[in-house]
Amino acid sequence: MDANELTREGRPPLRLQGILGLGLMSLALYLSGVLVWLTPLPIFYAYKNGRGLKSLSGVLLPAILLVSVYGILMPMSVDRFGAEQSMKFFFWLPGMGLGSESTWEPAIFGIVYFLFFAMLGALLGEMEPESYSVTRLIGEAVGVLALSLFLWVFFYSWGHWGEFVRGIESYFIKMLQELTKVPPANEEMQTQWSLLKDHASGIAYFAARLLPGMILNLMIFLLWLNIVVARRLFGGVDKVFSSLGPLKAWRLPFLGVWIVIGFAFLAIFDAYVLKIEWLKLAAMNAFIVFTLVYFFQGLAIVAFYLNRWKLSPMIRLALYSVLILFFQPLSFLLVAFGFFDSWFDFRKLAVIPRNI
Repeated sequence: MDANELTREGRPPLRLQGILGLGLMSLALYLSGVLVWLTPLPIFYAYKNGRGLKSLSGVLLPAILLVSVYGILMPMSVDRFGAEQSMKFFFWLPGMGLGSESTWEPAIFGIVYFLFFAMLGALLGEMEPESYSVTRLIGEAVGVLALSLFLWVFFYSWGHWGEFVRGIESYFIKMLQELTKVPPANEEMQTQWSLLKDHASGIAYFAARLLPGMILNLMIFLLWLNIVVARRLFGGVDKVFSSLGPLKAWRLPFLGVWIVIGFAFLAIFDAYVLKIEWLKLAAMNAFIVFTLVYFFQGLAIVAFYLNRWKLSPMIRLALYSVLILFFQPLSFLLVAFGFFDSWFDFRKLAVIPRNI
């Protein structure tokens, strides 16, 4: 075999059948609901072990199947059985909960959402061999994904931006209405349900404008999760993301602290002096993103000490279970530990070689 036909690891590349099989596996994860977050993994493996543009054929087949379901099977079903029965049958398709009166068409959302996952997997496959730090890899991947999403939204909503935003708001209102239809478990929940129902429009207004921060958080979470799972799954076969070093030693550079402080001063100055809504929303979106970033840094601190104390897997599982059960109070504690780790160096990483 020609050396040019080998992968970067020096092995023969995947055949077309293998790449298409990985594409179908990615589609199955995408439609599974619970495992949708792992949709990029098969694409990542196909891109990493494929050759050139042929590796992207694993994206083409699922995309064609999705277009066929949304564009052919669904309209045929609606014509024959009606919209209500068709919705019950195709409930498993992403985007089916979006309101038909909005500009968010289920077919466009479902296909673009899959392509978003596929692009994330391809980016991880492209960046994996590089000697990147965790911060640089996730930062550059988020930058590419965010720019691509911005350009798609810009052209998709061109000429009807207001209608596009109102469509998002109507979706959140509809979601809150469906949520409050469920009978509350106790009187305290009944009060909360009443507040959600009475203030649904206001909640939807801010939810639509805080969506950029939530989407960036989704990107960061997906990248982090797929990196962790890829190292577990493929670590025995390929040393994937070896340049990142141990994730439990990761720390955001100190610049992140100054960015948070800067946005905090901006929010205070705007609240008492400027009173410009978009500045307040920009600060809130920034706080949403950095809350997740410092949560991961706090989680890295926990993982560092669990490994350092050499606790048994059962005890680690018990401690992580406690973290999940009491997530709401403990998450704030982890964010605080992550933020102040930049000053106090809780893991004493200054004397431990690491790749941040």
